[in-house]
Amino acid sequence: MTTAPSTFRVPLPDTLVDLLGKRVIDLPAPELELGLLREDVRAAYDRVRAQSPEAQVVVRRCRDLLNDPDGDGFAVLEVGPLLDHYGLDEGQKAATILLSWLGRPLRAFDKWPLWKPLGTNLTIDPMRATGSGYNPLHIDVVNATEPPDYSALLCVRPDPRGEGYSLVSQLRRAVDRLSESERAFLAEEAYHDGAFYDLTGVGKEYDPFPVLDGLSASEGFVRFTAKMLPDMDLHDPHTSAVRALERELIAEQKKFLLGFGDLIVVNQHLCVHGREPLGGGQEEVPEERRRLLWQMFLRAAKADA
Repeated sequence: MTTAPSTFRVPLPDTLVDLLGKRVIDLPAPELELGLLREDVRAAYDRVRAQSPEAQVVVRRCRDLLNDPDGDGFAVLEVGPLLDHYGLDEGQKAATILLSWLGRPLRAFDKWPLWKPLGTNLTIDPMRATGSGYNPLHIDVVNATEPPDYSALLCVRPDPRGEGYSLVSQLRRAVDRLSESERAFLAEEAYHDGAFYDLTGVGKEYDPFPVLDGLSASEGFVRFTAKMLPDMDLHDPHTSAVRALERELIAEQKKFLLGFGDLIVVNQHLCVHGREPLGGGQEEVPEERRRLLWQMFLRAAKADA
């Protein structure tokens, strides 16, 4: 499979692309307050949605895909026409408007703009988001008390080597397939991952944290990241429980390539994401031609979480 199945793809009607192109210049810039899109800006964007039946259909389709507890918890919006017709700058603003209809845009990392660029850096750990290797299944900002509700990744430049398949897997169904003892270990505050600094809008550091917080899918998270496994004790039953969950997630994962303008949105209450390695010979590809994604987070309204 090379592209996301049509089941999960959400194309933008031409009329909606035209509408966003006409309105994007006059709408306010996506200015932030405490890391979140300013409320008056969000309201201005939402008025465009309210005036467009096509926009409302797209939003309903996305919400169905993202928030159905029996679904897979992700959607792929086809925003390539926005980037093609209006360029990267205005196209990025139009994509921001579109995402603001699904949740409130959040800049979690203080050192980055609202859209964080994820290029391809050959000098860092290949497992990292901007590395070239396998990026294992995870939710973003896993070690926070309030991780982002949604994680969005917009493909600006696919891997010219034709690899780097995106990975997604439904968390809640995987947890249900575990044994009672495995779930008991995952519910203990015994897990650690990464550093926590220069973050806004995601609560406080949670260290150690439980993988299972005992809350419903609308409120809680399965705080899973396979990135913590290399530092865990092989003989610890907590490690065995995490590996069991990872096996279940991998067994049911979906994989596909993101093409130019594909915007994947993941509900972090329901779904993990990751990436297979990029194609070989990346050192022969000029940096400005290597894979590039833009990342944004969203904070959901309570009714949509």
